[in-house]
Amino acid sequence: MKTTQSRLKIKNFTISIALLVALSLQARQVSAGDVIRPYVENVESGHFLYAIYNNRWLMKKEEGVKLAAITGLSPGAKGDLVIPSSLDGIEVYGIDENAFSSCKGIKSVTIPKTVRFLRPGTLNRCQGLENIVVAEDHPEFASVDGVMFDKQKSKLLAIGSGRSGHYRVPDTTTAIGQLAFSLCTNLKRVTIPENVTDIGGFQGAAFQGCSKLERIDIPDTITNIGQKSFQDCNSLRQATIPSKVTRIPFGLFWRCGSLASVTLPDGITSIGNYAFADCTKVTLRSLPGSLTTIGAYGFKDCKGLKGLTVPESVTTIGRNAFRGCDVKMSNKQDAGDGK
Repeated sequence: MKTTQSRLKIKNFTISIALLVALSLQARQVSAGDVIRPYVENVESGHFLYAIYNNRWLMKKEEGVKLAAITGLSPGAKGDLVIPSSLDGIEVYGIDENAFSSCKGIKSVTIPKTVRFLRPGTLNRCQGLENIVVAEDHPEFASVDGVMFDKQKSKLLAIGSGRSGHYRVPDTTTAIGQLAFSLCTNLKRVTIPENVTDIGGFQGAAFQGCSKLERIDIPDTITNIGQKSFQDCNSLRQATIPSKVTRIPFGLFWRCGSLASVTLPDGITSIGNYAFADCTKVTLRSLPGSLTTIGAYGFKDCKGLKGLTVPESVTTIGRNAFRGCDVKMSNKQDAGDGK
């Protein structure tokens, strides 16, 4: 009986493999690769390089419908750039996230109402960009003083990386989007109003790479700060985490070489992987008694943490959490595979 069942299993397995092979050899109108890739054709028109979206990727079923995405610009594109609503008769629907990565002479970008697909951080890659102007009749986006918001003007989506000096976020703002201020290498100070509750969502990186940012005023209304939001902010000297924030996420201050003073409120329960890694000047008088978890490499090479004592409340310490630090732990605590 067992032998018969074994033979049946082998036979069924063989039939299944044969069917899979047969199906894979059948001609298909669209390959798996085409479904994954958003573009199927590349074209050049004036200063713009654009591609045709794959209809399946866009969930479009109509035959003959074409939508374009701008994928690059010619070296001659400078000054005030106006994105056209169509190129060669094809509606411009999106801007590829790397489209502006090589342009340095553009000071202003105007976005038409047809552009609906725009990944976070796309416009920030345009070095020197000072103003973002959105068409007034755009159904999803808007602009306030050259800064891009959602239609309700409550979520800040992108500020040109050429902005400098001090920027005050409008009082109507309630959230700062992912990568919204990323790569703004000339900003020195940002003031966030009390209406804002979220910085960067989960993905964060809201101020990532703001290398000259010296000061950021964060209100106590903030309840969430996304991961890597201040990574590589090399000029940031001090930071105060709002009292309603309960977790320090992955890489929040990673490689902030000038960061010297950080205030952590009671209520913080976890410090994520690489949260303060390579912050060589940072000092902390104490860690909150509410803290239970410190992630891997959380304080790696934080040489300024001399004599800091880890509270008894901490029960989980990740690998190399205090590597290169002079930190005191109780006998019950795991050093995270050493310093």
